Amino acid sequence: MNAVPHGDDPQARSDLEALQPRYEWRLRELMALRRNWYTTTKLGPELKKYGFDLDRSNIYRLVKADRPPKMPVELILALCKILTCKFEDLVVEVEPGTAAEEPTARGPRPVVPDMPLLASDFFDAEG
Repeated sequence: MNAVPHGDDPQARSDLEALQPRYEWRLRELMALRRNWYTTTKLGPELKKYGFDLDRSNIYRLVKADRPPKMPVELILALCKILTCKFEDLVVEVEPGTAAEEPTARGPRPVVPDMPLLASDFFDAEG
């Protein structure tokens, strides 16, 4: 019983890839919208509170990747708690034919918070 086709058959491999769900990873967008974080440095200490001690390069890959590396469900749940979002906000399925161009997402875009996105002294040069 082979679930994954052998590397010899390119047609079977492309058929399998066509069946896999396509998704959009929105961690970077949610960090900016929900927490006003535009860099990855603030995510590390928050993940440590949930028992995940990731180095800077792993956090960078997690945030900047189009498709994040394989990760435990507990890490995804911690990200959802940190960003006060649901899994559907973090990972949104997209239509298979539109993944190369601008994706049309099935799920809603993340909700913009009621509070201002920038601090009142953001543009203050001395602050």
